[in-house]
Amino acid sequence: MIRHVFSWRVAEGHNNDEVIDLLNTLREPYPYIKYWELGAHEGDPGDNGQPFSGVLINDFESWDDLQRYSVDEFHLEVVAKLKPKLAERAVVDFVREEA
Repeated sequence: MIRHVFSWRVAEGHNNDEVIDLLNTLREPYPYIKYWELGAHEGDPGDNGQPFSGVLINDFESWDDLQRYSVDEFHLEVVAKLKPKLAERAVVDFVREEA
């Protein structure tokens, strides 16, 4: 299983709800996404500094499925709409070991 983790910080003048709404449009069109979790940061950051605004976690059966998702036209359209709303973003992809 391949885990794809996307995290972001919302740019000044934009709203995190807009980002969440856009990301949620990616949920349905891809039946090969095996796991989906999307959440916004909540609570006081405490000693953690400036936390990211949220995270999207997806699992795929293979690197090929992740690649297919990454280059899909609709996914790229959503990414183009997201970029101006983000101050910072990070992605980590890795093989998820089954427990």
